[in-house]
Amino acid sequence: MKITSGNYEVFDSGTVISFEQEPVTFQLAADLKIRLAFRDEMEKKEEHRLEFNPISKNELEITLVNFNNSLGTGNTAPLLMGTLNNKKLYLNFRVYALTVTTNKTIHYCWYLGEEVNNG
Repeated sequence: MKITSGNYEVFDSGTVISFEQEPVTFQLAADLKIRLAFRDEMEKKEEHRLEFNPISKNELEITLVNFNNSLGTGNTAPLLMGTLNNKKLYLNFRVYALTVTTNKTIHYCWYLGEEVNNG
């Protein structure tokens, strides 16, 4: 089966529930990892943001700050994450949590887009 959304191919999509509040790691290829980590800041609990921390050339950690809403928190437009299989790689996601201290339910969709040279 092949799924597309417009000109973008769905590389992978699904739902994962974190073990407690542990990070969730996506191994997209043998040499490509993207990890979603969670942090809550009670003094700024209404502020949601993403913090990007490159671990290495092939590994990225994205810290999701204050993604703890039972109605869901996520990105409003696909995030360009890099390239995979000579195509641009995008991520869309939503995070749900019943409370600040519970596990996170993550709905995610990885897209492959425009072709690139040497990607």
